[in-house]
Amino acid sequence: MAADGTGHQHPLRRRPGAKEPGEILRHSLGHIARGSEGALFFQWRQSRAGAETWHSAMLPHAGPDSRIFREVTRTGEAVAQLGELAGSTVTAQVAVLDDPDAMWALEADGLPSARLGYQAPLAGAHRALWDAGVTADFAHPEHELSGYRLVIAPSLFLLSDKKAENLRRYVEGGGTLLVQHASGGFVDERMHARLGGYPAGPLREALGIRVEEHRPLRTDERITLSDGSHGTVWSESLRVEGAETLAAATYTHGMLTGSPALTRHRSGSGQGWYLSTRLDDADYAALVGRLLKEAGVEPEVPGLSAGVEAVARHAPDGRRWQVLLNHTSEAVPLPEPAHDLLTDALVHELPPGGCAVLRGL
Repeated sequence: MAADGTGHQHPLRRRPGAKEPGEILRHSLGHIARGSEGALFFQWRQSRAGAETWHSAMLPHAGPDSRIFREVTRTGEAVAQLGELAGSTVTAQVAVLDDPDAMWALEADGLPSARLGYQAPLAGAHRALWDAGVTADFAHPEHELSGYRLVIAPSLFLLSDKKAENLRRYVEGGGTLLVQHASGGFVDERMHARLGGYPAGPLREALGIRVEEHRPLRTDERITLSDGSHGTVWSESLRVEGAETLAAATYTHGMLTGSPALTRHRSGSGQGWYLSTRLDDADYAALVGRLLKEAGVEPEVPGLSAGVEAVARHAPDGRRWQVLLNHTSEAVPLPEPAHDLLTDALVHELPPGGCAVLRGL
């Protein structure tokens, strides 16, 4: 991880520039929380001349008598205290689907809307899960998904039949799947449009819907659904083919009035949800929270304040640790006292901007 912030950045603060006090340790522990066995920095000494004269480093121009060097030293000391985590892993109950093929498809010219994009829906899904205190994997749609209680597909505009069949099997086997607007295979792996409606055939069985028409929204257009939530960017005319239309989430404008914006289909022992517009952040977070609850997914550490990141690592012998990162400027009480490896003491709260690695909270 770079001393200038390259690498993990928490969603609450995506600001370029100099490191704030405590960020070097928090960012390093953010990697370790998710399975890293250590922390690497680039570069050691800030160059006195040349192309990287002003590239930040562990040892800045100011020398060892500086805040940056003291924080780097403290980070090294902290990592040295975490040896018992070696060999432990992170097990997520939720996955966000990420596919380079779909990314390239949404970078192409001539799409029905230039505002679809690939990264924004992906980041939105991860942000909603982060805010809910839930650790998520990024998974490929061909991967084995049965270990996840909830899978979210935000941006699969391109999807092969093979990948669609894998998602269908996931739902049939008991999983909960959320497919979002313009996702689920509007085009196949050759970038050919699906004929006969969307999404891809096998996935359509899991979702119980058929999208007949896409209706992109204008840049300044914001639509209201029947439950008071709001959509932007995109809308769709779809009909249910076995799915349940959720009465509280239908369109209220124009030709789509009364048409479903959100559907749920029970297939096998699982369920497939489809969201046909891009919800505002707060409304989307509420939907993700509902799906987490229905899928039986709890926060890593229930009861923590907003802005505290918590990730658990598990050892084969049953031992468990929670890495807690306080991204706020306030002290945060813990649900119960626990032993912190960083201080080798029982702790009751996280200081502002502070971190802890707790044994089995």
